[in-house]
Amino acid sequence: MLWKFRREIIFFMLIIAGIFFIRHNADFRIFSPKRVSVEKAVQPSIDELILENENLRKLMKLKQRRYFSRVIYASAKSVSPWVFPSQIIFDKGTRNGVRTDMAVISGDGSLIGRVVSVSEQTSTCITLYHPDNKVSVVVPRTGELAIVEGISLSSLYPYLRIRFLPPQCRASEGDMVETSGLTKLFPSSIRVGTILKISSSGTEPVAHGLIKPFFINENITAALLVE
Repeated sequence: MLWKFRREIIFFMLIIAGIFFIRHNADFRIFSPKRVSVEKAVQPSIDELILENENLRKLMKLKQRRYFSRVIYASAKSVSPWVFPSQIIFDKGTRNGVRTDMAVISGDGSLIGRVVSVSEQTSTCITLYHPDNKVSVVVPRTGELAIVEGISLSSLYPYLRIRFLPPQCRASEGDMVETSGLTKLFPSSIRVGTILKISSSGTEPVAHGLIKPFFINENITAALLVE
């Protein structure tokens, strides 16, 4: 009699345990280590997608504000060097309509550089830091023209040279510099940078100085290739 009573108790306890397991089995699966690891693996891709969408919205707004004859949205495949980049490779090429000498603009409307070579699927841009880059610019406040040049001396990073300003120039520290549009390489009125200092040349009848480019403050994951 006692054994029969014990068997009934054990059977009843097993039934209760089975019901509890069935009701909470889904929760066990949700918080299983395997699912957590999958979520961690997927999360970076979601973050990257959100960032790309934000960049795309900024670039599309820039496209709507300005008129260009050709506009191509491109993502950066590689940036070198990372600190003060002089070269960027984008994921768009000739099959997307990219051509050499197209200007490259950031999401905030700042000049990054220009396209120097194109393959079928990619394009290479040299930035304002590259020593081969020269940009005709204007100081909007004073109307004075100058040339912004890339640098080869790392001691000047993160700045660029601005040269051939008038000897008695009215431009001063803090003035913004933008493209002049006097050459075919760069459309007019694209933001380039801010003047840090201006000094007279002892050997030339011109003034020169340093500027800090706007694009260096941005995380370059995408850009507009325009002309």
